[in-house]
Amino acid sequence: MTRVLRQICYGLLIASSFLILTTSAQQGARNGEWRFYGGELGSTRYSPLDQINRDNIKDLKVAWTWKSDSLLPNPQIGSETTPIMVNGVLYFTMDQRRYVIAADAGTGETLWIYRPNEGDRFTYAPRKVHRGVSYWTDGRGDERIAFATPGFQLVELNAKTGVPVSSFGKDGIVDLFKELDLDYKGDPMGKIGNSSPVVISHDTVIVGPALTPGGRVNKSNVKADVMAFDVRTGKKKWSFHTIPRKGEPGYETWLNGSAEYTGNAGVWCITTSGTTTCRRIRSCSISQWMEDP
Repeated sequence: MTRVLRQICYGLLIASSFLILTTSAQQGARNGEWRFYGGELGSTRYSPLDQINRDNIKDLKVAWTWKSDSLLPNPQIGSETTPIMVNGVLYFTMDQRRYVIAADAGTGETLWIYRPNEGDRFTYAPRKVHRGVSYWTDGRGDERIAFATPGFQLVELNAKTGVPVSSFGKDGIVDLFKELDLDYKGDPMGKIGNSSPVVISHDTVIVGPALTPGGRVNKSNVKADVMAFDVRTGKKKWSFHTIPRKGEPGYETWLNGSAEYTGNAGVWCITTSGTTTCRRIRSCSISQWMEDP
């Protein structure tokens, strides 16, 4: 199991530690691809391509446009998704239902579309905006696209066909509600979800959840644990408790038993040189480093 180190940090200490982590991998995306949400494992969001420069940028023209008009009667106006590009194929999510699209990067031709169908899980989902998908391969022909749905399910698709991977979870889906170390007295539907790409490192899928908007006003919400799953099978590997349970390190810092009822401790995850770095906010800033498994 991943070892977790907690350290309370204030002010510039947080900024400096984050800088140290992110400067360890500054090569940028390689081979003209964009395999990760942040470009590559260092999340530099940089590509060293030099075909476009200040002399020829004025000559650029639109090669193709992909439109989502046919997905829903009233498509959303904006999108926060960042496409990834692997082997000449773009993969991205579109519209609130989080359709997953595979399109030819050269022509814009749609290769496949996957449509989640979640019923009430979608209707009451706390976060419907989404920012993208993640890619994994074993290097021997097994290629997958992983993402979390608005209704808080983890899905893996065959990257070539868009068909759910039957050997992952139940018919390609892991119900994340059932995997929570839940101590919330109530139904988690509508209380916890996801809005960002999952992180994949060392054959492990890491899911950082998003919660109902409201912040401290809604402090009795579900505890937003970070969960990790085997990328091949969907079997749960571990949970990281953003709010420590009784007997865990840090529990005593939550005064007057507040760790028992407090929720809404959100988590945002990025990767830096293969190391997952998460940060959450309580009354003070807390940084958590999770070493590579």
